[in-house]
Amino acid sequence: MSIKNRYWRIKPWFGVSAVALGMVLAAQAAHADPKSFDVPSQPAVNAIPAFAHQAGVEIVVAADKLQGIRTTAVKGTMEFRDALAILLQGTGLEVASDDGRVIALRAVVAPEARTTRATAGVRSAPEEPSEGLAEILVSARRTLNTDIRRTKDDIQPYVVFDSEELAQSGAQNVEDFLQSRLPMNASPSTQSQAGPPTSASGRLDLRGLGTDETLVLVDGRRLPSIPTGDSFGQPNINGIPISQIERIEVLPTTASGIYGGNATGGVINVILKRQYSGLDIETRYNNALDFAGGQTYVGANGGTTLEDGRTRIMGSFSRSQSRTLLASDRSFFRRGAQLQFRNDPLNSTVLLGGPNICSTVDGFDCVADALVLKSGPSLNAAVTSIPNGYAGNPADLAARAGKLIYDRSDLPIWTGPDVTTYNLNVRREFGESLEIFTDFSRDESTSKNITPIQYSLYIPESAPANPFQQDVLAFLNFPHALTQSQETTNTRVNVGGIIHLPYRWSASLEYDWLRNTGRSLSNVVLGPASDAAEELLQTAAFSDVRANPIANPASLFNIFSSSGRDGSTLQTASLRLGGPIIRLPGGDLTATALLEQRRESTDDKVNSSSIAGMPQYTWSPEARQDVKSGYLELNAPIVSASNEVPFIHELQLMGSVRHDNYETHYAGYAIPITSSTGPFPEDPEAKSNFSSTNFTLGFKYTPISDIAVRASWGNGFLAPKLANIRAEAPSMLGSFPIFLLNLRDPARGNELLSGPLTVLGGGNPNIQPEKSESFSAGVVLTPSFVPGLRTSVDLTTIRKNNEVQNLPVSFFLANEAAFPGRIIRGANLPGDAAGMPGPITAVDTSAINLANSRMNAIDIQADYDLKDTDLGSFRLYAAATHTLELSSRAAPGQPSVDRAGFFDGPLKWRANVGVDWQSGSWGAGWNTQIYASYRVCMSVQTAFTCSQSETWQGAAKVPSQNYSDIYVNYGFKEGVLANSEIRLGIQNILNQKPPTVASGVDQTGYSSFGDPRLQRFTLTLRKHF
Repeated sequence: MSIKNRYWRIKPWFGVSAVALGMVLAAQAAHADPKSFDVPSQPAVNAIPAFAHQAGVEIVVAADKLQGIRTTAVKGTMEFRDALAILLQGTGLEVASDDGRVIALRAVVAPEARTTRATAGVRSAPEEPSEGLAEILVSARRTLNTDIRRTKDDIQPYVVFDSEELAQSGAQNVEDFLQSRLPMNASPSTQSQAGPPTSASGRLDLRGLGTDETLVLVDGRRLPSIPTGDSFGQPNINGIPISQIERIEVLPTTASGIYGGNATGGVINVILKRQYSGLDIETRYNNALDFAGGQTYVGANGGTTLEDGRTRIMGSFSRSQSRTLLASDRSFFRRGAQLQFRNDPLNSTVLLGGPNICSTVDGFDCVADALVLKSGPSLNAAVTSIPNGYAGNPADLAARAGKLIYDRSDLPIWTGPDVTTYNLNVRREFGESLEIFTDFSRDESTSKNITPIQYSLYIPESAPANPFQQDVLAFLNFPHALTQSQETTNTRVNVGGIIHLPYRWSASLEYDWLRNTGRSLSNVVLGPASDAAEELLQTAAFSDVRANPIANPASLFNIFSSSGRDGSTLQTASLRLGGPIIRLPGGDLTATALLEQRRESTDDKVNSSSIAGMPQYTWSPEARQDVKSGYLELNAPIVSASNEVPFIHELQLMGSVRHDNYETHYAGYAIPITSSTGPFPEDPEAKSNFSSTNFTLGFKYTPISDIAVRASWGNGFLAPKLANIRAEAPSMLGSFPIFLLNLRDPARGNELLSGPLTVLGGGNPNIQPEKSESFSAGVVLTPSFVPGLRTSVDLTTIRKNNEVQNLPVSFFLANEAAFPGRIIRGANLPGDAAGMPGPITAVDTSAINLANSRMNAIDIQADYDLKDTDLGSFRLYAAATHTLELSSRAAPGQPSVDRAGFFDGPLKWRANVGVDWQSGSWGAGWNTQIYASYRVCMSVQTAFTCSQSETWQGAAKVPSQNYSDIYVNYGFKEGVLANSEIRLGIQNILNQKPPTVASGVDQTGYSSFGDPRLQRFTLTLRKHF
């Protein structure tokens, strides 16, 4: 025990002043209710009573402990414990006890000791809070976030969601929440809607640039990627329970100058709760109103202190389980198939969903020829279906003429994994200047589905089972026949220490070991297993297989079955420094610096597959990426309100620079081998090495307190994918494929290439990273004549160049001069004219940096807090994104394609609006999500394919849609249920059905911006002990 701690124990409290500051500041405690705070930075003797009044709690502290202390400003809506932690940052005060009603504070550093050490230049707690520093350096006792705390009023246009917003949404995981509440997220669906088999990779897509261009962090740290074979895929953060998240910070613009590579579209940082006191238990049940897609969740979070507060132990556990929603549980598929059948009855996809039959000529598409029974009668229709209880009577087929069945598709359309999570955090203080910590987290996700066998079978007229005089196509559906499964485990271990240095500087030294593993099983039907099996299937096509099921229908098919494992390991060693440099008129010029080295590697693995029981094996050698980084960010408050400068209420500048050096090794993926033990080919390893230096600059100018103008500039880069750096084996084109492709040589009179032609393809070890530049400018309005109102409008532009492309042979033939070395020629032929180049012998079509993109969007945010009215406190809010453009050009001279407003691009408009209400123990809220209409086809489709999709849909666009959610909660403050809360939410309260999408466009039959569970409820119970 230090001398100071012994001194604290024997020093008497000053009774009179303690009573004065320990008076009842509020009658009731509402520990879980969100509160609106507006406590400016000021002396603690004034700030703490003001804070207690706004929080509705009692705060007790000895008055002498507050002398010379100035608190941090607190502004916004949040839980009072989160707000208190902000208030006490850097003050030398901490919570000694907290029973939910009365909070006792104590001094970590006595006033006398603080003065003495400050004089000596040794920092124990800063005299004034320092903004612009990594949170872990200034408030390590309550967070492990290695990034600077960002706000929506930052110089850059951050979007921030707090824990209450997450809880009130009824969302089941992070992806679900950001799909409905973050308008800059361009993803058209969540992973739960993807259906098995599905990749475990994340699907978050800021600005529509792609999931690989959205950087996802937890507490400011990178996570291990999901290996996808040719790249390091986006991590999956759906294993993190909503209840364990303190806030989510989103920067929807290029940010490599701060965060490094792959942040060209933006950054999402999930900050976890680390300030548990006592024990919190939460249970949650979510289901559709018809109980067709339920989820259960139970979680516990707790924390305690030992050794007079010097040791802190926090832990959490949660478990959630989900039920799968099938297409047959909803009418979407039927409506989508009927829509397509009305608009294009001849495409064979109209048969999907039931025991349907159409006439055919080529075995691929339906034709308009009427079906004619061998017994003579014509059905006067080209389609029919097998009725329930069909026993072979042709008259029953005639009775179903022109009618199809669409209610027997048992494909999963929504499936959530079963998730188990664990977390343990231990921190120990050693004296006044050192704290060490270790953090262990693990989440395990498992999903398993038994899916149907669905197959379109060609049955010739000659088949004995065929009752028709012509060839037909029949759709077979055998329910619950194939197993699909996915298991994903993420393990994170962080160990480190925080050292408080002289002159209010701090440093953290940290080592992180993170591991992702996955196992999957996938089964796909290829076709009948034999002629005998095909005859049995032809017979089954003209029978009611639900009434007379076939035993083991999978045995009648050749099944491509693949099982495998994937894994990646990320190791990071880092040193962070932060502190004030000089005192500027508006405050401290602060610096945050980072030196980091990380290595990410995929597992060396052998995976197996089989076709008709014949095993096949593939080998994927280890891929490795080593990154060395250095980063510096400066935040300069040039002028503050206290300076009283005319026409400059506040002026802030920021700048950051980051240098990253990448070295990547890749030897291929899924290389065929003869057995699980090899032999393993010694293929040459591709190696890529590049460096990138990036910056971010910005300012915020506030001429008066009511208005602020902000702008920022930055650049970024996207590291090449693994497949971009490794060339494929050369292929040879003979004279016939050259003729079919019409490959001609413009330099030799446009003559047809003679062949053989060597084509080099795949990756290129000399490929460079894709580059981006971004600019954001906006205005923030907080009019004093409308207290509580805040609005912001920001314009963001992103320009990308050097994008990687693989272009066809014909492109390089037509542009030989622009790409020297890509066309390889042989010696001249006899009879060639003087100066004529020799014939082409090879073309290098490997990856090339050539394409470019541009994105323009306007983001709007508005919040209006109405406090303490006769009806309670209200918060009205809105957020919207208008994507003006997301255009891409594959090569110079080619037309650009604007993806905005297409299904595969960002919507033109995406928004949500809502209101929260709080009065005493009661709270309630409403939120509406709005999605604009979009083109039914994809931007990359040809005009013919797009026209076909529009024909199926009967329209060029899917109409706009909106969905509304409500919640109501009550906090118990007395009795047995004291410190408990109950919340009931109803999602899609109006039971709006998503727009119908033709089944040929989307096999689910509905627009994926809607949730297929339709109207659903969430019941949550929380208890704090």
